[in-house]
Amino acid sequence: MLQALRDNLKGTFAILIVGLMAIPFVLFGVDSLFMQDSSTGNAAEVNDTQISELQLLRAVRLQKQQLLERFGDQAPPELLSEEALREPVLNRLVQRELLRQAAEKGGLTISNAELDKNIVQTVPFQENGSFSPQRFTQLLGAMGYTPASYKAQLREDVIVSQLGSGIVSSSLAAEAELYHLAALTQQQRSFYTITLPYEPAAEHTEVSAGEINDYYSANGGRFMAPEQVSVEYIELSLDDLAANTPVDPADVKAQYDAEVANFEKQVQRHVAHILIEPSDEASDKIAAVQKRLDAGESFEQVVKELSEDAGSRDFGGDLGMTDGTSFPEAFETAAANLEVGQVSGPVETDAGTHFIKLLNVQSSEPPTFEEAEERIRDTLARAAAESVYAELLNELPDATYNAASLVDAAGTLGVEAKESELFDRRGGEGVLSNNQVLGVVFSDEVLQEGVASDVIEVGDSHVVVVKLKQHIPAQVKPLEEVQTEIADLLTRQKVEVAHAAEAADLIAKLQQGSGVQDTAEAQGLQWQAHPEVARNSVEADPGLLQHVFELPKPATDSAVTSQVTLDNGDTVVIQLTVVKPGQLLDFTAEEMVALQQRFAQEMGNVDMVLFQNALQSRADVEIY
Repeated sequence: MLQALRDNLKGTFAILIVGLMAIPFVLFGVDSLFMQDSSTGNAAEVNDTQISELQLLRAVRLQKQQLLERFGDQAPPELLSEEALREPVLNRLVQRELLRQAAEKGGLTISNAELDKNIVQTVPFQENGSFSPQRFTQLLGAMGYTPASYKAQLREDVIVSQLGSGIVSSSLAAEAELYHLAALTQQQRSFYTITLPYEPAAEHTEVSAGEINDYYSANGGRFMAPEQVSVEYIELSLDDLAANTPVDPADVKAQYDAEVANFEKQVQRHVAHILIEPSDEASDKIAAVQKRLDAGESFEQVVKELSEDAGSRDFGGDLGMTDGTSFPEAFETAAANLEVGQVSGPVETDAGTHFIKLLNVQSSEPPTFEEAEERIRDTLARAAAESVYAELLNELPDATYNAASLVDAAGTLGVEAKESELFDRRGGEGVLSNNQVLGVVFSDEVLQEGVASDVIEVGDSHVVVVKLKQHIPAQVKPLEEVQTEIADLLTRQKVEVAHAAEAADLIAKLQQGSGVQDTAEAQGLQWQAHPEVARNSVEADPGLLQHVFELPKPATDSAVTSQVTLDNGDTVVIQLTVVKPGQLLDFTAEEMVALQQRFAQEMGNVDMVLFQNALQSRADVEIY
């Protein structure tokens, strides 16, 4: 059972795998992380190219893993089902395939050397800041890749990324569009307000007991106490077991001594290169590189001017660290024969001809006992706890099946059963806040039939079984609990009705030509002038500003009047007098650049959507 859990690739190892989906060269998410079709069925066909059921299944599972990593225990169960994920994931796979075909048709490509650099610099493939072939192979194997198939898939990802970046970054912001945008975003409005305050009116508003009773009788459904439950539950966690597992210090020291005895020093070489790709002119270019290096010219300068590796050219040809397995055999052999600072002669690989410079050499040393002690202790504790966890996990279903009480079941297992306080569908304490657990707790099986749940897997080596202890159905709260709430609600309703009538009278006076100041003071109300207020002003109530900027532009010889009730209950009468368009002159140089970039980015995103829609409309797509 424990091995099966391990095979499911969850926890820390899964995080590393999911981390691959966030590497810079992946533009379109999980859809790009799949390789060959080994399934017998197909999910879709895009211009004679098949998308297999295996690809779709892997994409759905990785999307599910992404959701779990992002939302954790709060991931809604209904969003994690394969039925819910299948259609949107398949649509993204189709879109990606269309983009891949368009990129390939457009002649987009990437050199082998650049691909190698991407792989070497990918953080999940590194240990202690350097590329680790072992981690690279391990992670690829977990996802069903070979190095060759991963590199082929990565090449596709990069050219799709190039296509998308090219489309998005090619949009420009025309000056006329910027003027129009500035006129809206920098617009200023001048207006007057008369405020009918809520608090004084509420203090003089009476709500009778009869009104409260009538409202309660008519609207009892608005005052429901939520359904509540309490449960018994048994929670098994490998982490908890490991934390409580004692480890003999002698065992820690023995394990350290064994690790030191088996420690193999790893030599890491920091290399840079000049690359000349295969072409008809390659021989002349190679000779030119050799000539300038022989003349004593700096390696970095020759890289900058002659290297055809676009990825490393601006970084002195730096390819990072290698332990002897990162690059083709001829490359690694040449690098291993160099002294620090020495440059090789021409070295041939499939990518072209390299001139390799050895920048530095690092040799690893075993950690001290103090450095390794805590890690070893944790590892030994976890190893000891794994067998206990596996045994408990194997016995848990039988012990809890049809159990009258989980307390008794826990006793037979030698573990603790816990009892919760009452909680509703929003969740309880600890594991009872997990959405998957909540879905089971409030299922018919547990809630209505009263049986113990199946084993619920809530995390990496973390499970729980729940059984109903108490169930309180949803019910209307007693009047005593809600009468103050009802009184406040009715008070607000009465004040709003009265203020709406008063506001209408004030607006009528303003429209008849009465001045704002005279109209307000005649009623003993406060008024205020708001000259040239921007839509993002922090000096006015947000609700008031939103309403003011939704009003139509006033005619030359008249004002626009309106009223709005704010969140605090105040009713405000508004007289809008002037709308002043924004101008580009209102922007600083920095703001102008930011505006151009933002608008161009937005237009580029629109262009990308239109491009994808065009590809879709012309494509022959069949969903099976």
